[in-house]
Amino acid sequence: MKTKQIQIVAKSACRVFQDEDRGRQIWSLTLPTAELPQGLPYGPNARNADLSAKPAKAMLETLQIEPENFIYYNNGIMLVVNALAAKRVEGGDFLVKFEYFEPDLEEEDFLGHGVLNGGHTYKALMHALHGEHKRGESYPNADKAYVQVVVAVGIEEEQVSSISRARNLSKAVPDYALKNLEGEWQAIEQYLPQEFRKNVIFKPDEFQEDADVFSEYTVVDLVQRLALFNNRLFDFRKDRHPITAYTGKGTLIRKWNSSDYSEILPLLTDILWFEEKVMEAHEKLNGKSSTGGKIVISKVSGCSNKPCQLITGRKYNLTVAPPFVMPVLAAFRIVIKDGEWIEPKEELWEKYGLMLVSRLWESYKTEGRSSAAVFGRSKSTWSTLTNAIAMQFINI
Repeated sequence: MKTKQIQIVAKSACRVFQDEDRGRQIWSLTLPTAELPQGLPYGPNARNADLSAKPAKAMLETLQIEPENFIYYNNGIMLVVNALAAKRVEGGDFLVKFEYFEPDLEEEDFLGHGVLNGGHTYKALMHALHGEHKRGESYPNADKAYVQVVVAVGIEEEQVSSISRARNLSKAVPDYALKNLEGEWQAIEQYLPQEFRKNVIFKPDEFQEDADVFSEYTVVDLVQRLALFNNRLFDFRKDRHPITAYTGKGTLIRKWNSSDYSEILPLLTDILWFEEKVMEAHEKLNGKSSTGGKIVISKVSGCSNKPCQLITGRKYNLTVAPPFVMPVLAAFRIVIKDGEWIEPKEELWEKYGLMLVSRLWESYKTEGRSSAAVFGRSKSTWSTLTNAIAMQFINI
């Protein structure tokens, strides 16, 4: 862990609160924006700051047109640091010294100190003062603006996420981002291949500065796929099916407990492989079914001939709605025993893959080609495919 020390000059500095034992303190600083330190980490912030976000654009407009009003229009920044000291100097200003901890690369569990709230404000100011500006973009008087900075001192590491969660609830933060702040997704990241990591965001705007990164998916999509294969939570013997993965992904996130997925998590790469195979089957069967009845997938509700890309990065020539993918994947949960496939996954797919996809389209026709949403919520959709495999086994 690295200790960083910063010294700045503030227009005002006041300790506005401290615990009875003086362990934790809150300070209020009024700074000329030019005194705001560069390079403060965003470690304890629940969301990533995005200059394209509406609030950031409004801040930059103020800094460009009326910087003298910035402190009145802006909510300010909240920092969390390890220690702070302030003293009045000649002229009435305050010399403020503070130190904060920054994790080493291997300390993935430490959120670090830095910007806990007001990340958009900090990023907008850094851009106006020190950023690379587009042609015609300038902020000549941004250094004359002031910003209010609240500093929390002496906060224990385990308290940082709770404070960040509460402070960020004034603007909606997705549950998955708050779970990420609390370290709930570490088990998923452990088993997610590194080459796929860039395709999944674990907090909003995570890769927004990298135009080459495809990040249409969030960690919610991974939880959905893990749930589809979780026979512990959705026991086929009790005719329970992971329909919630389609209808209530928010519930999956709120109820997430990694221990419930301990047997499934090591199979994450295989699960994503099965999704690829399902899409290959859809491409192969597009326009036909095993019974000869024609089904053009792109004309089915929720589906289209628009290309899609999976979490693995694989691209396909059509988009298939979740109700035509998830029940197929869920059927394979019954061939997992004690956290392992009962046969090599390639052999399992060879035996059941195309049959299941074809059976799905037969079920769709039988149910009167209802909407994708109705089809996906139908228990018979899921049980039909699960039973198509289950009937092949005894004492799985």
